[in-house]
Amino acid sequence: MPIVHRFIDQLTEIEQNKTFCDRQIATNSNILIIGTFNPSDASCEKENTANWFYGRNQSKFWRYFPTALTGDSLHPNDGIDGHPQIWKKYCIDNDIVIIDLIKSININDILPNFGDREVNCKINHDLSNTEYFDIDLAFNGITFIKVIYSLTWTDNYIPRLKRIRDIINRKLLENNCIQNVNQIKYCLTPSRNDAQTSWTNAIVE
Repeated sequence: MPIVHRFIDQLTEIEQNKTFCDRQIATNSNILIIGTFNPSDASCEKENTANWFYGRNQSKFWRYFPTALTGDSLHPNDGIDGHPQIWKKYCIDNDIVIIDLIKSININDILPNFGDREVNCKINHDLSNTEYFDIDLAFNGITFIKVIYSLTWTDNYIPRLKRIRDIINRKLLENNCIQNVNQIKYCLTPSRNDAQTSWTNAIVE
């Protein structure tokens, strides 16, 4: 069985219908959030408790990002209930779209954990076994004020993921989703405890 994204149906919905959170994506959208990969239950040895993008409690995305953008955390550990519906409403209200780089990896294997290095190891050198997100299909005719990656990309042991990132960035420019690379920001991974400043800077810069 291939290694498949936990929310592959939602990623495909964006590509095929230009909809996110059951709403049409705004032609002039605000922020595109890009992660790497979130494996399905059958694709990972470690239990995946995420009920939506960045939904694991260990991830502090729903603290860092909303705090940076509007001043309030939406993380369940901060007493916020009603997720993922409250997260989806937040994305709708603020014209935010969330995707991951990779949809699936065609390899008869599973991941031992959620680490990017583990994902990178399953990808062929020529990327031929990897289905990554189709920017051409999803975002033709859509613009973003800013693109934010939930990773700084300083890890030298994820070269294949970096090549896919570069393809995605090139496609964003070719499709005029953004006008220049200065609109792309890279943040510390939200699993860290010290990432708030990184996310705040990405918003205000």
